[in-house]
Amino acid sequence: MQTFSRLMPLLLALHLTLFAAAPYNLEGIESLNVLVMDSSKTITPELKQKIEKELKEKLEKSGIKSKKDGVGALFVKIDALKSAKSTVVSIAFGVGEDARIERAGTVESFVLSYSNNDFFESDDVNADVYDSIVNYLMEEFLEQFREDNEE
Repeated sequence: MQTFSRLMPLLLALHLTLFAAAPYNLEGIESLNVLVMDSSKTITPELKQKIEKELKEKLEKSGIKSKKDGVGALFVKIDALKSAKSTVVSIAFGVGEDARIERAGTVESFVLSYSNNDFFESDDVNADVYDSIVNYLMEEFLEQFREDNEE
């Protein structure tokens, strides 16, 4: 029993290390179009513009140009359900790109090359959505981008 109790923390650490790598690869991304979609009108138009601007600035600071045409897209999709007391918000954050898939022949496709989500209940929707997108989801993306592009 002592051997098992000593071995268990090692096995747990090994398990966490093996599965710590993200399933996405952001290597070599040079430019992205930024799209913020808010079909449920969760946030104000001014906040939507502010989020787009800040995401573009963060991309530029990390060496990723924000272009409109001919590149992949960093997208944010905001959905919400409002009740009398609060709002439940779901945010999908990802990167979609055109890709060639090698099968029996080459297949042109659109792939999701990065994805992350946040889901929360909020009493201050504008502040919480901003914080989630700019300070949490974008920072997670940039952290993986830096790791994937270390030289």
